[in-house]
Amino acid sequence: MGEFLRGQWKDLRDVLDHYSIMYMEGLLVVPVVMAALFYPLAVLMGVVVVLLLSLAAFETFEWFRYHPRRRHKHVSSFRYPL
Repeated sequence: MGEFLRGQWKDLRDVLDHYSIMYMEGLLVVPVVMAALFYPLAVLMGVVVVLLLSLAAFETFEWFRYHPRRRHKHVSSFRYPL
């Protein structure tokens, strides 16, 4: 049973190559192109919105990655009485 499962995993792993990423992107692009044939302005606006949101998310991630928040010690004028 273990050999059978290892063989199945090896076959599945060999299928996931660089072309698989292109196939997955094609699954996203084809419906958008088909919709653009009938609703070009709506699709254009949707693509622009998605690109702007993804750019904003990416830049936010990069900002927090390279500009970590620094916590300052709380400075108080209160002193305990001696």
